[in-house]
Order: sequence, then structure tokens, then C-alpha cells
Amino acid sequence: MSYTLLRGLFVIRYPDLPRQGPEPDGDTVKFRPDSPALVEGLPRPSGMPPDINARGISVRLEAIDALETHFGGTHQELVGANAARERLLALLGFTGVTFFEDHPNKVEAADQDSLRGYVLSNGIDANGRLIGFVFPGDPVEPDGADVFLEEARVDASPNATLMTEGLAYPAFYATLPVALRIHLAGKSRAARAAKAGLWRNSTADPNGKATVANLDALRQLVMWPKLFRRLVPYFAAGATDFTAFDAWLRADKVHRDDPLFLLDRGEFGNMHDVISAGGSDIQLTVWPEEFIISPDPAPPGVSTSP
Repeated sequence: MSYTLLRGLFVIRYPDLPRQGPEPDGDTVKFRPDSPALVEGLPRPSGMPPDINARGISVRLEAIDALETHFGGTHQELVGANAARERLLALLGFTGVTFFEDHPNKVEAADQDSLRGYVLSNGIDANGRLIGFVFPGDPVEPDGADVFLEEARVDASPNATLMTEGLAYPAFYATLPVALRIHLAGKSRAARAAKAGLWRNSTADPNGKATVANLDALRQLVMWPKLFRRLVPYFAAGATDFTAFDAWLRADKVHRDDPLFLLDRGEFGNMHDVISAGGSDIQLTVWPEEFIISPDPAPPGVSTSP
């Protein structure tokens, strides 16, 4: 599968509105493309147009899922979440980055508010973000070039570095080419075997259940972020244990019970097929590199073409 090359600037702070600026984290960063029209022409698997304006568009890094620094008014374990954010910004070339004490997700100061870089993208996600592999600096190819993305180039991306160093979990969607998925799955397994980064404290996975009594307990844990993002609204709705979690998950096949392809079984399933929950305990029953997540479907009447 080819990717569209987009030249531009990675932006982490608005000098004129720093308290209203971007909120970079371990797998998302703001990008201002040199040619916004190229973004408008990207595939839209979920039918959503790009959420782009004069200040740019958010890029969601392909294939990885870092611990949440902010989600639904809460966050995951902040040591790991902040480590991923700091490493991503450093890999893109940013230095001297500090955050507001009272707004810890907004950049207060940095040696550079923006830096040249590029994105290799093959589409827009259901939130209107670019999905892609990110790189610092300017590439040899022209803006808008079709690039066949090979493993060696992927390995030079911050996406792959974060996975290799155990600073992000895998999250493989159906839009990721098979060869790259297999390659990156190997990096994730190697990081886990070495107990690198977050793998030292990972829980709610095939190695063991997590006991989660409430949201306060949840934010202290290191777990697959997509599972965390399901648990936040579940507890926020008033749940006190996981008795009703399976039924709650199955009740919404778009926003909760994502369709999956289960690689070990060679069959289609849903999120509930890879989660075991009961009482106060929950866990993934297979590692996240062992299934492929389907993008959200396009709403009725919404075209998937630009």
C-alpha cells in the first residue's frame, strides 16, 4: 500500500495563544501541512473529513497507542504517559519543552514552537485526524509523492522507536499493510520480552488480571489504552464493578465493541471476544498485536471518498 507524503511543520505551541495551543501526547501531535489540499484528498475509511484549519491538523501515529495523558477528564499512569510524550517530542527535534503547572497538557515554553517534518499517511480517521508515520526534517521526495513504505523507513520513524523502547502498546488497524503489521508486531513482542518501558508494569493483559475498583484506581494502572478508554465512560456512568461490562460493551458496536479480526483464530469477532471481566477484575485475553481493529464505519449517507 502506498502512502501520501505530506511536508509541513510539527507544531507544539501557539506563540500568540499558548494556553489554547496543542496538547501533544505520546501518539498525537499537531501538524501544519505545506499543502492542505493534499490532506483533503486522502482516503476517509470512516467517512469523516479532515478536521483541519489554518493552524493545522492533529496526527495520530499509526500502529501505536501510548498511555493517555488526558482523556475524559482523567488520565492513565502519568510516569509512562509523560515518558512517551517526552520521547516523541525529542524524536521530532523539540528541546526545552515545559508545560503549564495549572494546564499540564499545554506547552508553556520550548526552544522551538514548530519544526519541519513530514507525515506518510494513508487516510483520515473517525475523529478527522491524519493517521500516519511521522518523521523529522525534510524528505528527498516532493510534497504529495506516493511512497511505498518499506520496513527500513518505518524503523526510522518515531512510531517504531516508541514501540521498540516499550513506550507504547501496539494498536493495529485494518488500514495498516500486512507486512508492516507483522514487522511491528515483532518489535512489540521483543520489547515485552525485555520488559522495556511500560511492559515492566503492564497489567490487565494475558499475564494477569487487573483489579479496578473505580476511576481513581484505574488512573494508577498501566494497561492497553483502548481498554482504558472503554473503562472511563463505563465507570463514569455509575458502574461499581464489571458485572454489567460485557453487556455494556456489546450494546454499541461502533463506539465500544469494535469489530476485530482475531489472528490466532482466523475469524472475525469483536472487542468483547478479547476481554474477560467479572467482579472487580478485568484483562485482555490475547496480546493487542494478535488482532486487527476495523476502522469505524461511515455513518449512513456519508461518503468515504474525498
